Amino acid sequence: MKISILCEGRLNKGIENDLCKLYLDRILSLKNSGILNIEIKKISEKKEINKNKNIKNIILDENGENLTTLSLSKKISELNNQRVEFLNFYIGNPEGFKNSVDKFEKLSLGKMTFPHSLARVILCEQIYRCATLLTNHPYHKS
Repeated sequence: MKISILCEGRLNKGIENDLCKLYLDRILSLKNSGILNIEIKKISEKKEINKNKNIKNIILDENGENLTTLSLSKKISELNNQRVEFLNFYIGNPEGFKNSVDKFEKLSLGKMTFPHSLARVILCEQIYRCATLLTNHPYHKS
């Protein structure tokens, strides 16, 4: 499965991007996680969300489902088992997502508010943590 973190707005340069790159490199270094590629890309507000059935789209939203790391790991594993090729996580701009996203699954990183650059870091770390769970790596301690 290929994972994309698609962000509306600017991708500021800084320590947050360095942390994201660190986690992305760690994810790709884990063999047998089922994650073949992961990237962060900037998208336009006007870009339509791809609705292909072989693509799973998850919108980060403060009102979305609040999953545990284990639940997210199971979701990634199930999508892999279903042969979903692409998993897209969408992060909107500070005003939220302008596209019609009512029909897409929504995920919350918690009840606190984070800057978008930090939300990317948190998401990257959680995906890395899920990959370690899927490979029985000792990073995640229950």
